[in-house]
Amino acid sequence: MRSRSRMVLLLAAGAMLAQSGCAIPQPPGRGRQMQLVEPETKTTYWLYLPEDYVKNNGQRPKGERWPMVLTLHGLRPYDSGAMQNKEWQEEADRYGFVILAPDLRTCDSLTMQFPLHDPNLPYVKQDEQAILAIMDDVCRRTNADPTRVLVTSFSSGGYLAHFMTNQHPERFTVLAVRGSNFNRSLLSPAQLSKYRNMPIGVFFGQNDLGVCRTESLEAIDWYRQHHFHVEGKMVKDLGHERRPQVAAAFFARAIGVSPKSPPDLGSMVVMDIPGHEATAGPTRPPPKPILPTTPPPEPAASATLSSEASSRKAKPPIREKSASGGELLFSGSTSTTGGTISKPPAQVEPARPTARALPSANTNSGNAATPKRPIRQPYDSAGGGAPERPEKPVLPTSAPGREKEPDRYSPAAIQVHGDAVGQAPFRVSLSAIVPASMREGASILWTDNGVPVGDNTFEAHVVLRQPGTHYIAAHIATADDRRINAQRTIQVLPPATQPAHS
Repeated sequence: MRSRSRMVLLLAAGAMLAQSGCAIPQPPGRGRQMQLVEPETKTTYWLYLPEDYVKNNGQRPKGERWPMVLTLHGLRPYDSGAMQNKEWQEEADRYGFVILAPDLRTCDSLTMQFPLHDPNLPYVKQDEQAILAIMDDVCRRTNADPTRVLVTSFSSGGYLAHFMTNQHPERFTVLAVRGSNFNRSLLSPAQLSKYRNMPIGVFFGQNDLGVCRTESLEAIDWYRQHHFHVEGKMVKDLGHERRPQVAAAFFARAIGVSPKSPPDLGSMVVMDIPGHEATAGPTRPPPKPILPTTPPPEPAASATLSSEASSRKAKPPIREKSASGGELLFSGSTSTTGGTISKPPAQVEPARPTARALPSANTNSGNAATPKRPIRQPYDSAGGGAPERPEKPVLPTSAPGREKEPDRYSPAAIQVHGDAVGQAPFRVSLSAIVPASMREGASILWTDNGVPVGDNTFEAHVVLRQPGTHYIAAHIATADDRRINAQRTIQVLPPATQPAHS
């Protein structure tokens, strides 16, 4: 049986090579590409900062952070993190996306179980841990937004894309796979209610590999059976080719981002995959759109790149110091291929959460995107001081997909076990206080000034090393699709100094 699976895998890989080869059809981007290593799991990943990020030193006019795309590659040696990173650069420049593409252990033509159906294989668990660690690493090093994340894939990377979304729905905003594999045995039914309102897109080519075309259709049917509002699209005459344009546009619509230039769709004709009455299950009306709130004005950044540093050619690293003495990884301060950065940037402030509806391809109604968690904003990298205290965050006015009057309060709160003020390094123990009826089947994401911390549990133990104000938030997704945010302020004092001896 194992030899048969290996033969199927090699035949599929050979067909993939024959159709798509190793060429990247998209032109290189104008931003900055780096090869980095996540320090905890020692996993290599490829990071791309888009053109406008580089030109503006990671800053945006209203202080927003940059949406993030996690793209998972197909079988090696026919695909890799570096190839995924390169094929997404044009779309990254068009929409302002930060791209991260890890080198996966799972998708290897010599060792991978195919079809992949066991989520407990060692390399699957290693990739699961590494992907989460890389996302956290990128959010610490750059001005990427952990609350607006697309997880996408090509070919066999689809197994992990569906799996990661199912296991960690609180970490992703949109799922959009491209010519990708799917296996329902990797997904836990107990998790489905946590992301049923997440925008999901399944895209494939009419002339795609047979296994990818078949499993894409299976994915569309499976999500519809479980009452997801999935957008299934087939691109006419397209083979197993690298075409991220449709997924990029899908993500941009979900989060309300406009392109700098029209997407290069060329002669691509996209056709809807109709639902099957026997398997699609009862239909649900699209959720009521949630309009975004207007974030408070942010102070303009004083540090900018010179025209020389924002050119296409790689320049010597420019290191900018944060208030804590650490190094901020903005466009001009990144290393070239193979570089690593040892210190994360200083902690930063959250802004108001937003959510945007995803318009349907055929109607004017919307499909609500996953509600956004509070996001942090960068320190003034030249001033060296802590930022001004922001306005009190505004909690989401309603749960996604529920046509009701806005809630006037949050039923959740954060309890601090001990003092809320202490000297750095300050260890804090926290609990999320939520009604018992909401706890069962819920997932939770803890953030410190917008940076993910803690595990997916209702208790968190965090060591705060940076003096200043820390806004600890708990973002809770209940089993019945509600999103609840709670926040608590922790004050960290400078460490005590030893008296000098005469």
